[in-house]
Amino acid sequence: MTPYLLGQGEAVLGRPIKAVLAAGLGLWPALLASDTEVQADDAKAVGGRIVFEDVTARAGLAFQHTIGDRALSSLVEATGVGCAFLDYDRDGWLDIFLVNGVALPGLSDPEPAEAETLQAATSRLFRNQGDGTFEDTTQRAGIRPGGYGMAALVGDYDNDGFPDLYVTQYGANRLYHNRGDGSFAEVAADRGVATGGFSVGACFLDHDRDGHLDLFVGQYVEYDDAYNRKHGRMDNFPGPLAYPPTLSQLYRNLGNGRFTDATSAAGIEVRGRAMGVGSFDYDADGWPDIFVSNDAMENHLFRNQGNGAFKEAALLTGVALGAMGEATGAMAVESGDVNGDGLIDFYVPDFTSSCLYVNLGQRFFDNQTLRSGIGRAVGDHIQWGAALADFDLDGDLDLYVSRGDANSLAGYPDRVLENDGQARFTDVSSAAGPWFTQGLVGRGVARGDYDNDGRVDLLVANLNGAPALLQNISPSQDRHWLGLELVGRTSNRDGIGARVRCRLGDRVLLRERVSGGSYCSSHDPRLHFGLGDAGTVTELEVHWPSGKIQRLGPVRADQTLTLREP
Repeated sequence: MTPYLLGQGEAVLGRPIKAVLAAGLGLWPALLASDTEVQADDAKAVGGRIVFEDVTARAGLAFQHTIGDRALSSLVEATGVGCAFLDYDRDGWLDIFLVNGVALPGLSDPEPAEAETLQAATSRLFRNQGDGTFEDTTQRAGIRPGGYGMAALVGDYDNDGFPDLYVTQYGANRLYHNRGDGSFAEVAADRGVATGGFSVGACFLDHDRDGHLDLFVGQYVEYDDAYNRKHGRMDNFPGPLAYPPTLSQLYRNLGNGRFTDATSAAGIEVRGRAMGVGSFDYDADGWPDIFVSNDAMENHLFRNQGNGAFKEAALLTGVALGAMGEATGAMAVESGDVNGDGLIDFYVPDFTSSCLYVNLGQRFFDNQTLRSGIGRAVGDHIQWGAALADFDLDGDLDLYVSRGDANSLAGYPDRVLENDGQARFTDVSSAAGPWFTQGLVGRGVARGDYDNDGRVDLLVANLNGAPALLQNISPSQDRHWLGLELVGRTSNRDGIGARVRCRLGDRVLLRERVSGGSYCSSHDPRLHFGLGDAGTVTELEVHWPSGKIQRLGPVRADQTLTLREP
């Protein structure tokens, strides 16, 4: 998100250094030519392989997100909101958690007739009944009103086999401990992770590989509502540059259900305006790293040193800035191998044309937003959430992007892009169903196979509106898939940080089990592989966080396996 009203003492930056150099060296024609070349190739692409149907009403997801106000009037109201897929009752069917805002005294100014209702708004939990419909179990599960919610993060922090739920908020965050009987207990303060302030993105990771999930919480800005009310206008409000950046937190899991603040000890002392955060092993050294998508400033990449500490490496690796060397309004981060070379790449939605950072190896990335075709497809409106998944089961990762305005409730159609396997993406939204003609204020996106048919579905959280459950109805009769649920023993039980290589003859597909992702959201915990026309997987090779390597095969396609660490 970029600023709309400048705060006191702000400097207006000139053209970015990299852009000036590019212009001076005559590189602009080359950059434009690369995008033109992709446009020409787009005409050769065949659409219709990716199709989604909006089944929200049929599924019984009766929910309305609220900003607690009659119109956007602050940065807080504009920032949320996320969603999550999780199997909280462990019956094999993905349930849904939807984060909500609320009318807060001093922050919100709702219509008098709606004030009482909006002050009682709450996030909601929906249980999957296995027949395509969901039951609202919010009250029975112990999810209570209170707090202005942002993100939903899922992870089994105590290794008891039941996924727990961490909700970031404007104000104190919440940690819902899953009791295993269909109910949750809110324990954030007792466990040491209540963390006041303005938290947005978060992720679980086992940064020291001791078998217990640690927690990284991204902090946005030092928000001041008094300043907002003094300098805001009816049609606008102060943006992120009006407020100082702040310090995010790393909490180390002590293994007894409690956490301790390890931020300083880990060397994470760089302030930022964190929106989306994600953890993945970008340099394949076996230690999980942390990427922070910062708003209106350079991004951060904290490289894990393997000794409990991190070192900031974004500028040196080429992921701090945008394609023109500019500080983007980065929203989120979504990781995956987009070109099939066995290296983890990642996509960052932002305020302009977004950034696709392709991993070149040797701890360096190349921003291929223009070359990939993504920038042209989504850059006409602000991007927020994203999902990399093989929607058409052809063996490569396609891309879904949610979009919406940042300072009004103006909505824009989301986009779905098909990957040709070489990180060249074609916008196929026009052939993907009526949903892509609607304009909602998109924010978080979660991917997951909620109906267990082998095709990846989507859950979209929309600001001040209803969510969307998008069922993947892409033609798949000639294509195969494999699902994989990891269960750690020496490693954390979720297997977060594990890498799986799926061999199909000479072809190898790579997936990494991560936490969080997209924007303020959590994906299906199961790994998913589209296999194309391959009815059998030659071999599965799992690299567990503990260092153990497990191999099995051949494996029959079109099933979901539960794989336990040896």
